[in-house]
Amino acid sequence: MHAREVPNGETAVASFDIFDTVLTRRVGEPRAAFLLLGRQLERRGLLPCSPEAFARHRRDCEARCFKNAGGLDSTVSLDAIYRELATSLGLKPLATIALHEAELALETTLLEPVPAGVALVDAARNRGEQVIFVSDMYLSSRFLKELLEAHGICRPDEPVFVSNEFAKSKARGTLWNEVAQALQVDLGTIHHVGNDERSDVRSAKRAGLTATHLAEGNLNRFETELERWSFHTDGLTSLLAGASRTSRLQQMPANEHITALRNVAAGVVAPYVIGNALWILRRAIDEQVDTIYFVARDGQVVLDIARKLAPKVGFHGELRYLYGSRQAWTVPAIVQIDQGLVETLAPETGDVDEITIRSIAHRVNLEPEAIADSLHAGGFPASSWETPLTSADCVRLQELILRDKTIHEVILEAAGHQRKRMLGYLDQEGLLTDNRIAFVDQGTGATLFNSLSQVLATVGQEPPLAFYFGMRSNVRDRGFGRPEAYVFDDNGPSGLGRVPGLLTLVEVACTADHGSVLGYEQRGERIDPLLASTSNQAVEDWGFDIVRDTACRVAEALDERLLAELPAVDLRPAIRSVFEAFWLHPTAPEARAWGAYPFEDGWGPDAVSLTLAGRQSLGEAFRSQPHRHWWRAGARTLSSPVPRALLRSREEILPLARKAKRQLAEGGPRSMASALLRR
Repeated sequence: MHAREVPNGETAVASFDIFDTVLTRRVGEPRAAFLLLGRQLERRGLLPCSPEAFARHRRDCEARCFKNAGGLDSTVSLDAIYRELATSLGLKPLATIALHEAELALETTLLEPVPAGVALVDAARNRGEQVIFVSDMYLSSRFLKELLEAHGICRPDEPVFVSNEFAKSKARGTLWNEVAQALQVDLGTIHHVGNDERSDVRSAKRAGLTATHLAEGNLNRFETELERWSFHTDGLTSLLAGASRTSRLQQMPANEHITALRNVAAGVVAPYVIGNALWILRRAIDEQVDTIYFVARDGQVVLDIARKLAPKVGFHGELRYLYGSRQAWTVPAIVQIDQGLVETLAPETGDVDEITIRSIAHRVNLEPEAIADSLHAGGFPASSWETPLTSADCVRLQELILRDKTIHEVILEAAGHQRKRMLGYLDQEGLLTDNRIAFVDQGTGATLFNSLSQVLATVGQEPPLAFYFGMRSNVRDRGFGRPEAYVFDDNGPSGLGRVPGLLTLVEVACTADHGSVLGYEQRGERIDPLLASTSNQAVEDWGFDIVRDTACRVAEALDERLLAELPAVDLRPAIRSVFEAFWLHPTAPEARAWGAYPFEDGWGPDAVSLTLAGRQSLGEAFRSQPHRHWWRAGARTLSSPVPRALLRSREEILPLARKAKRQLAEGGPRSMASALLRR
């Protein structure tokens, strides 16, 4: 808002809406505060009903008061609403007063400034304009002025105009004449700033004012989706929506790329990581865990969030980062050559798109030349070591590793040396202890859990409690029990089931600022992790620090007292819903920013960098997706109309084709025809 010409040399008036323009709440929608209020009142023994029923009655009584009085152009106040609520709930006078006061106290607690709005207020003052505040609200101007002054937004000589005190509203434009008369100015001298396009902008312009739309304080689509789950989560998703908005508002305006990273980090990534961390911390409290270890690299961000949440939920144990990886732990865990090991080294499916003899040898820190004779005898000459293996090749290789004694000896000798170093590192980090420990990994195959448990078993220690992203159906219990799974467990089955793309996004957002862990090395009296690189430059250049910082801001913005008051609730359905809003329907800026992520797939030094999504030509749209982590909706959004239509058709046809193929295998052509007809 810039300096303006006003008639007759009068002083320009800068008018500001209050809620979601200069002040906003730490919840999503205002009505979400009623559920939190109900929780507080229930603990004080002041409710004749459940908190959920109270929240609905409070909302309905407000709507009924305004309807009976003719709308916003009325004198409906908070007193009037509570008189209606007293009748609805059968409250006695003292109880009504207590509820009324509790709502005002909670309102005070929940409010915080909108930096962009406050900056406009300060700019108007600096230009010498008269600042006023105008709100369509049931609260009194005195109370609102106290709130504004408490946050340093309003000065004592700056008036506050509220609809219920004039029985006229800015939404209908009737309040503006009262404002102009009170200030003794022409309507044309007033410029109004507000978050609502209709009631703050169009209505003001119709009344003869100029107006600016300031939308920063409004919920974005992810926060709106979180808010939709408020009653399912006892208000926790509303707190997350408010915290997401707070984290956005606290950061400086940025370019399209950074804005897309921030919005998704705040509204999609943070709810997952916070939900996962809350589950881990509460399970650790239940199990009386002393120390939780978050394994590299996907544990780094989760650890950052857990450290912010632990005091808010009452976990007083230790939270530590543990450098580990499949590359670093698989070999030390080898005490015998068995079927489970060979399936880990050379899986038929579900590992990476392309594996070779050399990359499999690297998984046990060997070069294939060390076992060249055995490989050649088993049908894998040197000329085949760089060639991608088929599923049949992997089965043949598994059989060779199981039966060849020379391969056994080479692997077991290497395992013994590396296990000694790994045990030294674990002892240094406090894992060789009688204390109760837990282990966190964002995987689905329990590879790290089984490797760690096997190494600990060699010194007589019990396996740790383990918390995982999910558990695939082909994961066998190797004698150490099973990790607990957060999102799904195919062995149950339990949880949400598979959520296509969610694990990919978690791997994107929950990476680390260092390269993969290759092993351990002795440096003086310490044993340090041997890293592929001390930084993760490609990911940092993409904007990883922005994503991590934004997610941490959301966790910090969660009010400690309000979070502690809420019961443990299941956030997973809401997490799935907000994730799918992004993953299946990204905007073009989101698809460009997140599709450009340099995704690393594979083990250690043999990992390859992939692009998640990119613009597709017509020819590319006809071909199969480039790799298993390909983000189809992102690519579709970035492509021109014809390839986009083809990609959409493929997405619709492929599930049908897979179902038909399954039906054909199970019941023959008639069953397949029946399946197609049902569609």
